[in-house]
Amino acid sequence: MSKASQILGLISRSITYLDIRLLKQLYTSMVRSHLEYSNTVRQPRFRRDVDLLGSVQHRATRMINGLKKVPYEERLRLIDLPTLSYLRLRGDATETYKLVHGKYSVNRSSLLPLADETSTVVTTSHTFKLKKRECRTERLCG
Repeated sequence: MSKASQILGLISRSITYLDIRLLKQLYTSMVRSHLEYSNTVRQPRFRRDVDLLGSVQHRATRMINGLKKVPYEERLRLIDLPTLSYLRLRGDATETYKLVHGKYSVNRSSLLPLADETSTVVTTSHTFKLKKRECRTERLCG
């Protein structure tokens, strides 16, 4: 997080005029990779951590002169940037797909067991339904 913030500060001090195209190119290539680093392993757990990561993207979108007073969601739409929460969800979906389809050399059945076809109602959907894990507390299940 601090490395991404440092690089964003370097961009703001080094470049006098940022248009939407240039900011998007610099932000996605130099800053966002630090914010997304190992998202699939260590998801932000607390709201303050999510807000800290998001503050860097908020600051980046305010660097364009004409967009400083525009609401954040509108700035993202104008710059054509996804939210960081969307990127985390997309990363989770990608890693789940890779695990289910055997792209990694790990024992998939211990990490993501498939649901038994005999115990569930079989419909016309796919055969990669994941088994829901039993939880004793709501804290562990989400």
